[in-house]
Order: sequence, then structure tokens, then C-alpha cells
Amino acid sequence: MIALLLLMGAHWESPRVPPGAAAPSGLAGMKASDCGACHQEIYKEWQVSVHAHAWTDVQFQKELAKDPEVGWVCINCHTPAADQQAEIAVATGDVRNPERSENPNFSSEWQQEGITCMSCHWGEEGAIRGPYGDTSAPHPVQHDPGLQDSELCMSCHQAVARVEDTLVCSFNTGVEWQESGSEASCQSCHMPKVERPLLPGGPVREVRQHLFLGSGIPKDALEPHEADYYALFQSGLDVRLELPDAAAPGSLVQGTLTLHNARADHYVPSGDPERYLLAQIQVRDAQGELLSQSTARIGQRWIWWPKAERLADNRIAPDESRELPLSFAMPEGAVNVSVLVEHYRISPENAAYHELDGYPIKKEIAAFTQSLSPTR
Repeated sequence: MIALLLLMGAHWESPRVPPGAAAPSGLAGMKASDCGACHQEIYKEWQVSVHAHAWTDVQFQKELAKDPEVGWVCINCHTPAADQQAEIAVATGDVRNPERSENPNFSSEWQQEGITCMSCHWGEEGAIRGPYGDTSAPHPVQHDPGLQDSELCMSCHQAVARVEDTLVCSFNTGVEWQESGSEASCQSCHMPKVERPLLPGGPVREVRQHLFLGSGIPKDALEPHEADYYALFQSGLDVRLELPDAAAPGSLVQGTLTLHNARADHYVPSGDPERYLLAQIQVRDAQGELLSQSTARIGQRWIWWPKAERLADNRIAPDESRELPLSFAMPEGAVNVSVLVEHYRISPENAAYHELDGYPIKKEIAAFTQSLSPTR
């Protein structure tokens, strides 16, 4: 068991911020709202991010409730500061029996923030870690260029281990990124650079957005101002439908729907093994009658009991184009070919099993219709 825990990584065995850590001088506290008093734009972005919902996410809470005895391993990524945790758990080599003690410094309010500012920016000796090292601030700043390195993200987003037959982690995004050979970091796409003041009244400079939109599927219903942020999301996929310019009535029409992983330097979808793409094609005549339809599921397939195993994986690799053929008999009149590509966080069946009523489980990636006329 000790070997398995080592495979899982030390970042899972202990929080990033130690118990009882004091707020750096110049800060009112350790919560995101304390940082947001000055870094207002960053704070607004973080509030709508999936990081901010890492603890309150209904799906995560349902998963946690399945086997709370081992939940201490999960929460070191979902609430990375020790004082966000009601008890302190220390690894013993037995994942079900760590050394547990009540945390006298537990903050339930801070717990709600999930992956918060201090998750990445807490530094040693009461300093705030900063990526540039050129900031004058009312608090100590520890220059850490590692904040712009993918290794920081991979400490949670690369998590592959089998602890028990039915207890596995399979988040392989870090290795997928490494194997792509990309020179871009995680931050290049998920924290794009912008030119703006770091705080109101400050000089315009290079900073990074803190939206962390992931796949663009929110963790709860979006407020109007939050939807504006999510509208900035760009999928890694390009979707293209190729059809002939026209076809003779009665002939066999053949076309291709192409899904190109054009912008993600990891597989699409990535992360949670329950994620998948669903591509649907429907062909209808001028009267709306269905002539042909096809559906393709792109993702992993697992069996979880009695032993968790991955049965299949047809995800789209970086820069890969996946071609989905379609064919139909051309009628006398025009036809409309409709395409719908959606990204699912969890299947409707599993969402129902977890009683996730009203929970956002998918996002539309592409939806369009292309017409084809008959030759005369």
C-alpha cells in the first residue's frame, strides 16, 4: 500500500498549505475574498471557475459520500489548504486508516472556496508566491517562475493509481500533454495572457486570466455575468462536414464529419474517465422526414465493479482528425444534414444514479445544418 500511495504522489498525502498557516503580513486573511480586495478582476474570474467549485461541486460531493473513509486522499486536491479540512489526516501506508486528528483551525467558510488563491500562491515564511518577481505589494512576495510551469497543474491533474480493486484514479492529462511534445504550458491555454492592471489604479501590464474553465461545462447554473465569462471558452475541437455540392435523386450520397483536435495538447476529452463526446448526424428531407441518422461516442469505457478496468478508449489525440462517415439515398428534393457535437461530463444514466437533478452535465461544442440540393 505504501508503494501505491507513493505512486499517487506526495501532493495527495498532505495539503499544500500546512495546518495553522498564518496570513502573510499585509493581508487581512487567507481567503480568496481577502486577496480580491486588491486583485479584483482576478477574483471575479476565479469566482466563476471550476476551481472555485472544487468542494461545492455536487458530483464531487456525491462521489465523496460513496466511500468517506478514503476521502482524505481526494480533498488534498479539492481543498488544498489544511485549514480547509475538518480533520488532519497523515498517511500511514493504509489508505483506510491514516492518523486522524481534529483540526482546531478548521474554517468551514474557507473550505467552501475549494481550490483557492493560497492553493497556488501560498509561499514559505509568510510570503505570497508570484510568477514575475517585479511587483510592489503590501505583502511579502516570493518570486516563483514555477507558477507558469505545467508541473504546478500536473500535481493534481496527473493522478493515475490503483489503490484497491474498485478504488482508482485515472487522470492522465499530464502524461498526455508530455507525449504531445508541445512547448506550450497548461497556463498558455487555461490561463491566457491579458494586458490590464493587476489591481485598480495600477499600471497596465501582462497578467493571466484566472478563469480555469476546463472543458467549459460549469459546476452549477450560470448567472448572466458568469455566462459572459463562459462565452470566452473555445473548444479544442474543430468540426467540419463535407458533402458534395449536389447529388442526383436516387444516388448514394457519401459525406464525412471530421473532428479535429486542433487546440488541445492532450486528448479530447481528458481528465475524468466518465467524460465523452457525442457526435450526432441527422439527414432529413424538405418535409422534415428523417432519412438517416448516426451517433458516435468518443471517450473511455470503464467497468467499475467488481474490479475497475478500462475496457476501451477512442479519444482524439492532439492534432488528430477523426473522420465519421455518413451515407444516404438522395431523394427527389433537397435535404438538410444536421450536426450536433456535445461534450458530456457524465452520462445521463450516471447522473440519474447519483441523483444529480438539474446538474449541468454537458456542453454544446458544435451545432449546424448544411443543405444539399438534387441535380436536375
